[in-house]
Amino acid sequence: MRKVFSSVELSETVLVHDALLHRGIEASIQNRHSGHTAVPAFRPPSEIWISNDSDVDQAVEVVRETLSTLDSTADDEPWTCSQCQEQNPKSFELCWNCEHASRTAGD
Repeated sequence: MRKVFSSVELSETVLVHDALLHRGIEASIQNRHSGHTAVPAFRPPSEIWISNDSDVDQAVEVVRETLSTLDSTADDEPWTCSQCQEQNPKSFELCWNCEHASRTAGD
């Protein structure tokens, strides 16, 4: 097992984790609940660990791509899901609420 990513932002960690799984890279999140500790000064970052060391190069590239996408779309206007009407960040391809893929190319 190898750590390929860590962040104090659980949402960011989950997005990277999901991108890895989507690419077929077996990964797990450690310290997922660290944001819920009773002592605010002691909140270790959540971490992503991959199961197979042979996947490390591909995993690092997926992490880079995902973070690059998040950075490039952080200030873009959100889109509204046609199924449930929830607002989604521009970088999301699926609705966070219902997982409906309501965006079209070019949105």
